[in-house]
Amino acid sequence: MQVSGEVVRIGHDDSGIVCQELLYSAGLRLDVHAHESPFFGLTLDGSFHENVGQSRFEYCRRSVLYRGAGEEHSVVVGAVDVRCFVVELDPCEIERRYGLKLSSSLRHAETSALASLMISAYREFRHPDSASWLAIQGLVLQMLVTASRTAMDVGRPRWLDRVAELLRECFRNRLTLEEIASDVGVSAARVSTVFRTIYRRSVAEEQRRLRIDFACRRLLDVEASLADIALEAGFADQPHFSRTFKAQMGMTPAQYRAVMRGEGRQHLRPSSLDGDCSTSCGCT
Repeated sequence: MQVSGEVVRIGHDDSGIVCQELLYSAGLRLDVHAHESPFFGLTLDGSFHENVGQSRFEYCRRSVLYRGAGEEHSVVVGAVDVRCFVVELDPCEIERRYGLKLSSSLRHAETSALASLMISAYREFRHPDSASWLAIQGLVLQMLVTASRTAMDVGRPRWLDRVAELLRECFRNRLTLEEIASDVGVSAARVSTVFRTIYRRSVAEEQRRLRIDFACRRLLDVEASLADIALEAGFADQPHFSRTFKAQMGMTPAQYRAVMRGEGRQHLRPSSLDGDCSTSCGCT
């Protein structure tokens, strides 16, 4: 697999599975491309968005993606470095050994179960023993079965674009699902379900992401106070803003501003996936 990220560590055996931990620099843009081999990817740190045809997908910590061989996509990394765990598969070897044919796309697969399996595979890869590759093989097989059973053959409804537009226009305001549903003419439950399926996050999480993106841009203005930025972005107060910002970006607003001004170096925090997974980013 040709990647533009830095290979932190790599491992493989003779079962058609290659595992890599990759680091992508903040702001990196990968133009439209395709991979020779299908792969699963787990975001360990940071966030990025991906364009596949006319659809856009957002990924944060613990998000999982799958891309089939030859499936074209482009990627834009967010404001901080991204670390990913990638499991690349050899379709011929997988079919020969296990009788499984890999799907060309699992774009709409439910990702929460896949994330749990990918986290377990990453732990085996990160802290290996004599049985780790056997464990990874078993986990990958579970991932393939889970993905194929939960993949949903659904299209993108037109009203979803209006939901995205509303969020972009009104992310600073207090929005309810009922208000959004009334605007687009479907039920609140359907808005919630379809939005999460397509964007891989809830409506509230998308609104929070837009607020943080806005705040990141405003933090480049050294004259703007953190309290003012918090209110402009739609947060109740500065403490609420600071807590949310750190949870999503891995650093405080003040630390982010210093990094962007070149006054400090960004250090990727050790991922909680290396150890206890009691914390969650809430994006699954």
